[in-house]
Amino acid sequence: MPPSVAQAPAPQKPTPPAPPSEPPQSPPQKYCPVMTSEEVDPETSPRVMYEGVPIYLCCDQCVSKFRRDPAAYLDSEIVPALRGKKLPPRGLEQVYCPVLRDRKVSAKDPFTIYQGVKVYFYNDLARQRFEKEPQRYADPAILPQLKKAKPPS
Repeated sequence: MPPSVAQAPAPQKPTPPAPPSEPPQSPPQKYCPVMTSEEVDPETSPRVMYEGVPIYLCCDQCVSKFRRDPAAYLDSEIVPALRGKKLPPRGLEQVYCPVLRDRKVSAKDPFTIYQGVKVYFYNDLARQRFEKEPQRYADPAILPQLKKAKPPS
């Protein structure tokens, strides 16, 4: 009997590289990043682009506000496609209007001085309503800058 000869393993075919996987899809944007309770529809809502990400807004007024100060409205909770992107700082501690509480504000919006600090508003009508009844709207939960305010004399 011939001596046993170890057989060399059959050469393996190289595994083809996996096709490139698509990045995970973000959930669709449902709400306007300015008027945060207003729904948007990617098929019909106005759109602006921010670093290659489409951002849908509920109306042309919100488009204007966004274009004037994008950093104030970039929010990955509202615009899921922004997740993982480096976003610029907001620039304001206050996020929402104290009168129209579902609307975000920016440093370019109307403001008044209340107890020595700036309070920003979605529009001039909201500012006027605040000035008539500040105690009704001056909530530190909405206006974090009030923690630094001078108490009324």
